[in-house]
Amino acid sequence: MYKKKITGTTFALRTLLLFQIWVLSIGFAMIPGATSASEEPQSLPSYQLGTTYVYSDGTWETVSGMDGKLVTWQNHRGFIYRRSPDFTYRSISWDTGLRQGSRRIVPRRDTIFQKSSSLWPLRQGNVASFTEMVTSGNVGETAKSYQVRWTCEVIGTERVAVMAGEFDTWKISCRRYNNFQSPIRAKVREIRTWNYAPSIGHFVLTERQYSSGNPARRLELLAVLPPRNGASDLTRRQMDKAFQLALEFNKRNEIASWSTPKTSWSGQIMPTGTFRLADGRYSRRYVQKINYPDGLRIYHGMAVRKSSREWVIPRR
Repeated sequence: MYKKKITGTTFALRTLLLFQIWVLSIGFAMIPGATSASEEPQSLPSYQLGTTYVYSDGTWETVSGMDGKLVTWQNHRGFIYRRSPDFTYRSISWDTGLRQGSRRIVPRRDTIFQKSSSLWPLRQGNVASFTEMVTSGNVGETAKSYQVRWTCEVIGTERVAVMAGEFDTWKISCRRYNNFQSPIRAKVREIRTWNYAPSIGHFVLTERQYSSGNPARRLELLAVLPPRNGASDLTRRQMDKAFQLALEFNKRNEIASWSTPKTSWSGQIMPTGTFRLADGRYSRRYVQKINYPDGLRIYHGMAVRKSSREWVIPRR
């Protein structure tokens, strides 16, 4: 059974930093396949080109390429990085324009029982240990190399509420240790947790705690923006129009549908909760379904109403 944990929903966005949310009405419509998660072992996430993930601090990242077992991402600053679908691994390579680097994951066995560097497929109790072999430096300068040691564990399943909605998740915890010390003597430098939602195919919550006394960090999923690769201008207009009309006029759980004539593109959007911000603006949670030529996909998110009555996903 999933343990219920409703975590506090906080706007860490720059424009909403000092606001508090007063709930006018809240609910979450259970669309088949939308939020259900299974305690059966979960395989690695599978990403679609063009999908954008927006987070509670306004940052966002878009899937810009797929290369074998690696996913290429571009973030809100235009930085390019590649990483495994296993988000417990940090980027394999990155380029910020000023700095470049690469990272190699090396399996490590701290005890005779640990044989894997990966937690996947996820099962409660899975443990993985690995060392990051990192080379990084400023462009045009000699790069430096160092090592980072991690041990990760699948804690179990948990239901959490974040800005994008309420989800059944797998909870994963990873610990980063001092370098060059034996496993027995090593001290934990950082603890990082993820709540991975199979229905999203991505983590919906990540938290970081540091032994150095640095402030803890928390990041929630705000919205998943659907890819529009191959969509005609008419299809894009239909999607945008339905989005605006549904959030402006539809009641909670009331569906607005759209379709493009002579194509296989169609979709629905349904508001699932309404909130009032401290500055008087409204925010609505929603579920969006899109029938692509290759099948149905479901997206969750939260939008804010501007003074012009336009509904937007707040991001940098």
